[in-house]
Amino acid sequence: MKGSVKQSAKRRWAIENTPLKIFVTLLILALTPAANAGIVDSPVPQLGGVTAINLFQVTGVVNIGGLGTYFSCTSAEKTNNIHVGVELFDQGGGGPLNNAAGTSLTLVPGQTATFGTAGANGWISDSLLGGTFARGSARILSTSAKLICTAVVADTVGGPPASLTNLNVITKLKQK
Repeated sequence: MKGSVKQSAKRRWAIENTPLKIFVTLLILALTPAANAGIVDSPVPQLGGVTAINLFQVTGVVNIGGLGTYFSCTSAEKTNNIHVGVELFDQGGGGPLNNAAGTSLTLVPGQTATFGTAGANGWISDSLLGGTFARGSARILSTSAKLICTAVVADTVGGPPASLTNLNVITKLKQK
């Protein structure tokens, strides 16, 4: 009998405190900040007043020790201008390190532009992306899917660069 009274009291306490437990759980969830995982789930900004497309992703982006990363993109549109931007992300993930809308460019059909993480001797960047980081990733954003891009890491001191290597450009999380 004693055991069933004890059990009954425990059951009653659990039932009576269920709303409190639910409230505390919901409060903890509401106060926990949402984590952005970088190129995967950070919100895509607007470029030129139009919601952009996360068209390409690039890993191996560097901006340290005399090395910079450069993204060259060409509009494949036949008649429309497009807006293109590049977002940089630190190796630990999180939100973007730069303002892609502020460094985006408008490309006319067939136009090519280069975005760089740093200025370089002998290398022309149409848009310097800023953002302080050593290594990480990037995503190339556009208002049109008709865009062709490459990415390279090059030395920022030599003119022409003494070292240059291609980076893989990934589309829809599939390596090209």
